[in-house]
Amino acid sequence: MTALQTASLGSANILLVQTEASLAERLNTDLRAVGYRVQILLGPVQAETVFAAVETDHPDLIILDRGEGGLKLCRGLRQAGYVVPVLLLTDGDAVADRAAGLDVGADDYMARPFGAEELLSRIHYQLKRVRSKNDGILRLADLMLNPQTREVRRAERVIELTSKEYDLLKYLLEHPRDILSREQILSNVWGYSFVGESNIVEVYIRYLRMKLEREGDRKLIHTVRGAGYMLRD
Repeated sequence: MTALQTASLGSANILLVQTEASLAERLNTDLRAVGYRVQILLGPVQAETVFAAVETDHPDLIILDRGEGGLKLCRGLRQAGYVVPVLLLTDGDAVADRAAGLDVGADDYMARPFGAEELLSRIHYQLKRVRSKNDGILRLADLMLNPQTREVRRAERVIELTSKEYDLLKYLLEHPRDILSREQILSNVWGYSFVGESNIVEVYIRYLRMKLEREGDRKLIHTVRGAGYMLRD
């Protein structure tokens, strides 16, 4: 199966920092074609702008422009403590370009020109590597669920959930940004044979919202009228 045909690991979020509008548009088209969400910063861009985008959009991977600007941004990200994977674009296949990128903390580099298949394959590998490293931890924005310890956090706040609330949240986190119908939730969280009260899904969604979404918190659980529910940032 080619990279273009491969599912994009839960509709991951890509931050694209570019100085060339034409290249940014081509990359945006290729990435969205396989289901990635894309945020674009068209440069030259200051480090503070990139830091703000990382804090706000929580990208799963960053693609940085070639040249000294991209190297400087990558170095700044690492010095500021950001560990999000960085793919650096370079000119040509010079060993010096590759070494410079790795020296500032880039996880991989792409020598121009490159095709969509190669780019998507590199991105897919980095996302799989990070998710394996995280031992199955599920994240969305500032929400985190650890299946190994059953710990749930929103930012620095520990969320105490009942067993069924935990199961429901885990199912939602396993399908981020997907519309999940009431029937799907009943089937996967309560089981096919469940025949309880008709509004049990609505009740538990309300329980989760009360615990996850305090005043001032960004809304994460969204009702899609006539269709079901969606977990998104």
